[in-house]
Amino acid sequence: MKLHNTIIFSLAILTGLSAVVHADDHEEAPVKVAGSEFIPGVWLRESITPEGKVSAMTKKIVPMDAPNHFVETITSTFDGRPVHEWQLRFSVKPVVGRVLQFVGSESRSMNMETSTWNDWTENNLTYVFQPDEFFWNEIMGDLDHGNKRKFRRIGGEKDQQKYEDLARRKLKPLQAMLGIWQGTVEQPANPAYGFPAHTQKITHPVQLADDETMIVWNWKSDLLEGYGATSYSAYTGEVVTNYHTSTGVQMTGRLISSSNNKFLWEREGHTPTGVLQEKCLIDLSKPGVFRHVIMDRTLNGVPQPQEPEIILKKVQ
Repeated sequence: MKLHNTIIFSLAILTGLSAVVHADDHEEAPVKVAGSEFIPGVWLRESITPEGKVSAMTKKIVPMDAPNHFVETITSTFDGRPVHEWQLRFSVKPVVGRVLQFVGSESRSMNMETSTWNDWTENNLTYVFQPDEFFWNEIMGDLDHGNKRKFRRIGGEKDQQKYEDLARRKLKPLQAMLGIWQGTVEQPANPAYGFPAHTQKITHPVQLADDETMIVWNWKSDLLEGYGATSYSAYTGEVVTNYHTSTGVQMTGRLISSSNNKFLWEREGHTPTGVLQEKCLIDLSKPGVFRHVIMDRTLNGVPQPQEPEIILKKVQ
């Protein structure tokens, strides 16, 4: 009886071990963190001292065998001379969107006199950062007082990403604006744009540049003509617009919100009467209808009367 119980107990252990091994054989591989594909490469940050000397920091980052793990070699130079070099092994975790958390594990420094590496030691450095095709933005500490740094990509597999391809992708949602739009509005006097009250008959052609990296447009009415261009800023990561009018207004803007063919722009610029700030909603949610709404307009900081909505219809 004792032998029988021993055999059963041994079989139970073996069965349990088998189940553990079986479970290990079917463990899911770690998921690659979205945005981590932009990390490998060579990144450069430069600054100028008050004496006119160039201080530079270069990161060269390569992936390790484990998913979401990397090693970076950082070289600091001053006036073209290497002054410090070290390596960091780190992993990344998602935070929100394409913002990632840098989680250091160990580091080592270079002996600059002998050009040999010192031993690896534990390093728990952590901060948040966001890499993309062109830039690496990082912040160590809180948003108000943290050390914010921006690196630009100068090499690596992602340096083959052309600006043109990225710009086409960023502008694609705005293609609902393309076409020729026309309409009429009873326009009150507008000191910001420099015209009196009148019936404004508008023609608004919008088209893609030949290489599809810009949207160019014209706004033409009886007393005003404006020309503008919309493109993607690789530096800020925003869709931006610039336009000039025949009445002396020069404006720049950025797309601050969009969904369902509704596009909200924040614009600022100069006019013959002062500094103009406003928001502009372009609503294309109804096919063939271009709805133009001005909000929060100020001239030299003074709130301006509400502009009427402008409704244009697509004619081509």
